Amino acid sequence: MDILGQSWTIKLKDTIPELPENNMLFLGDIALARGVAEHIEKYGNNYNLTHIENVFFDKSVVVFNLECCLTERGEAWEPKPVLMKGKAEYLDVFPKNISYVANMANNHFLDLGVVGAQDTIAAVYNKGMGCFGVIDHNLKSFEYKVSLLGAEVSLIAYSPAAHPLTESAKINVSYKSVHEMGKDVKKLKATADLLIVSLHQGVEFCRYTDSVSRNRARALIDAGADCIICHHTHVIQGIEIYKGKVIFYGIGNFLIDIDTKAMPHTKYSLGLELITQNKEITEIKLIPFFINEQLQVEYLEGDDKDRLLLEINYLSSFFNNSFYSKINYLLARSMWVKLHLSSVVNMYKRTGLMAVTRYYFSRSIVKVFNR
Repeated sequence: MDILGQSWTIKLKDTIPELPENNMLFLGDIALARGVAEHIEKYGNNYNLTHIENVFFDKSVVVFNLECCLTERGEAWEPKPVLMKGKAEYLDVFPKNISYVANMANNHFLDLGVVGAQDTIAAVYNKGMGCFGVIDHNLKSFEYKVSLLGAEVSLIAYSPAAHPLTESAKINVSYKSVHEMGKDVKKLKATADLLIVSLHQGVEFCRYTDSVSRNRARALIDAGADCIICHHTHVIQGIEIYKGKVIFYGIGNFLIDIDTKAMPHTKYSLGLELITQNKEITEIKLIPFFINEQLQVEYLEGDDKDRLLLEINYLSSFFNNSFYSKINYLLARSMWVKLHLSSVVNMYKRTGLMAVTRYYFSRSIVKVFNR
């Protein structure tokens, strides 16, 4: 049975007409940097989201993954091939008078070190937004609580794909082992009616879900999470209902500058409207978007929308059979090897053999202890 029908809705519970409903909107990757930043400077704050502004209205809260630093200070502390840097005022692209929360648990939050990360949090707070997914000795920014009608919702996030600083750093991205994540979930669920976890994980630009990512997401559902929403792949992956809870393994790019001609699937994303009632998620409405050639977000319609529906159902069907799941894992691992070999070659050309060796050795050690 397909996970999505023509209504693009996942129905989980029957609604009770006399009780109030809340609707939280979750969006994909947003990077207010590079080409997006250039368009904001050239055309103004109302340019990039002008076609879909109404999606923000009447929402209890809007949550997005901020895949960039917002700072004019700091410097790169590792030889990353891509740095995502923008300005605080670029947050004005969002329509006003809406409650926003930014997820910082990703592999670009620390691109410009501690001061860049601190400036990014300050920018978000100065715009009246909340944030979560950060380990900070001075600010309570790991968890964000949303008070809805009849429900307390806890938002937490982790970035297994992150490039964390040392543990002694004043600020860091949320990066923990699965065991530690599970302990957090059990503890925080005790004080929340609903707990939603964002995971920055998976193989970039790959439509298939790797086994490590799937096992991690399932483990957090086992620990008590009510929904898992994943970022980092930059493409839409499959959807799984596990023990009555929904796992979105990749919801794509909402607003970002990526070569969509070379990688066409990177221009699509899913908005997730979680409807809650009586301290439960009753249904999740999926809203398909795409980024046009002018770096504006639009609603996906027509044949492209129908084709994406078929793709999501196909990718989701892999989770229903152990044999097909193994094929799914193999395809994801093959893409991982291809991407990392390309990354090693490019870094070698830029920085030399010793820099490449040091970088990947340190990253491998961190990965081993946080599986």
